[in-house]
Amino acid sequence: MQAVGVLDLAVQALWVLVFPGVFFITTLALLWEWLDRKFYARLQNRVGPLHTGWHGILQPLMDFLKLLGKEDLTPAKADRRSFAAVPVVMLVISLTMCMFLPVVDMDPNTPGIQGILSFEGDLVLVLFLSTLMAIAIVLAGHFSSNPFGETGAARTGMLLISFEIPLILSVLTPALLAHSLRISTITESLKQLQPAYAWLMVLPFVVYVIALQAELERIPFDVSHAETEIVHGWQVEYSGKKLAIIHLAEDIMLVFGAGMVTTLFLGGPYLLEYIPLDVFSAQFATFMATSWVGTVYYTLVFVLKSALVVLLLSNMRTLFARWRIDQIVHAGWKVMVPIALFNLILVHVALTYIFPVLGVL
Repeated sequence: MQAVGVLDLAVQALWVLVFPGVFFITTLALLWEWLDRKFYARLQNRVGPLHTGWHGILQPLMDFLKLLGKEDLTPAKADRRSFAAVPVVMLVISLTMCMFLPVVDMDPNTPGIQGILSFEGDLVLVLFLSTLMAIAIVLAGHFSSNPFGETGAARTGMLLISFEIPLILSVLTPALLAHSLRISTITESLKQLQPAYAWLMVLPFVVYVIALQAELERIPFDVSHAETEIVHGWQVEYSGKKLAIIHLAEDIMLVFGAGMVTTLFLGGPYLLEYIPLDVFSAQFATFMATSWVGTVYYTLVFVLKSALVVLLLSNMRTLFARWRIDQIVHAGWKVMVPIALFNLILVHVALTYIFPVLGVL
């Protein structure tokens, strides 16, 4: 019995540290940075990363290692301990959030695919952690005691408060349709939803993607660290190891953001299951849950769907110019929030009045 307990503990450690845990998430983060930079460059008639690895695929890793070897400076007026702690806190929060993404079926005895961490109400915890990430970014600029850093932190606070609310409101639609606040349950319910429900997911999908771009502080929402305006914003005083950890945490947040879009709106790691044929029934699900083929299949589907989301976000970087902070706040409060609220009302009316009359359950 003791040997079995040690073996279970080793398997759990393997899940957390290697796959689909820290190593897998970090590798995917560096891959998404390369894909984002490469596609963004192509859209601008540039080449992008080229020489390090195949078509420059190892360039993000080399940039990370280079920053680790750079001199690590701390401003004399900065709160030294808090200044050094913020990058670590950002990395821990981003990794923890990714642990809730359902990528593969780790327990054949449990129905459905779950993340490494999964429980009823975990969607609320993930949203709370995303807010903590925003607070950590604001504190990063404040602890640096630099006027550019504090200005960038203030802009980050206004940006994230403006778009945090529509982001939260947008994820309530799949939660309402699934009658659950558990991420894995929402993913499972998407397989059983009738096509009539699909149109209810379009508007929250658009709202979530736009709010996600703002949460990640990417163009056109990069006023908090735009080098042409405030040098480098809240990151201006960070260098060396601290800056490397911050960039890695940002890349992991891209993994989480793309993964949440995939999980809540695109069916997660499921693809063939949506084909209405008997061959893709309970026997298919059982086979995938009990063989290594299922691990490869679910992982590839999740990665490919997430890659499409990254390409969509890269397109947004290319198509739009940077907005002023007042334009961003106006768009968040006076456009995105009303649209998200209107969608919630639409979902409630459809589920309560329209679908029962039409006989759609």
